[in-house]
Amino acid sequence: MELRTPIDGLIRFDRISSKTMNIPNWDEAVAVIQQALRTNPGIRLKASKVGSNYQGRRGLMVVDCVASRQRKYKEYVVPKLLPQYEAKAMDLSLKSLASKSPSWLPLRSGEAMTMKKVAKQLLQYGESVGLRDEEEICVTWAADSRATEELVQIKGIGPALRQYLRMLCGADSLKVDIRVIENLAKTGLPVNWFTPDGVLELCKELAKEANCSLIELDQVLWHIEFKGQN
Repeated sequence: MELRTPIDGLIRFDRISSKTMNIPNWDEAVAVIQQALRTNPGIRLKASKVGSNYQGRRGLMVVDCVASRQRKYKEYVVPKLLPQYEAKAMDLSLKSLASKSPSWLPLRSGEAMTMKKVAKQLLQYGESVGLRDEEEICVTWAADSRATEELVQIKGIGPALRQYLRMLCGADSLKVDIRVIENLAKTGLPVNWFTPDGVLELCKELAKEANCSLIELDQVLWHIEFKGQN
């Protein structure tokens, strides 16, 4: 599908076809990703742990997800915001978050309620499929495309946060955020050709060609600073 944006009038694609689209610098981009994986072996380990980082703390996981939007993640969310929630909430479960929004956190208007609604929706999903254990709920939810699509109906949750929460729950995916887009552009790929959905599809193809998982590609693009083409 082609989408013409009202901002600049450019046509952007929400999916790709490697058979019919001649994407500039494709081979070079694949080589850049492969080289980054070879020279940064810790990336694969980081990727393997994303889904278990919040094991037993799935309420905190939701706080991370919602708070990550348009904030300096490494500089603020991880060292400052998340510890505040841990210290005051004490109970870091989905059940606890679903029962009371963290209105005491320094958040934007509506974000605390968004966190509560996300936690509640995950628990309701668990009930609908006969699950009570929060770990099982998260893993099962992340693999259910219809259920995860319903998440974006919550105000404050878009496609990028949907995929990020899936990642945190153990699914193989990628969060299309500013840092990822910027690093993709530095590999020479014409990311401006694509909508956010198109960028995700582009990354799926790129991961296949680079012989890595989608979440490994996400971690490469997020943690490694690419220099860009000369």
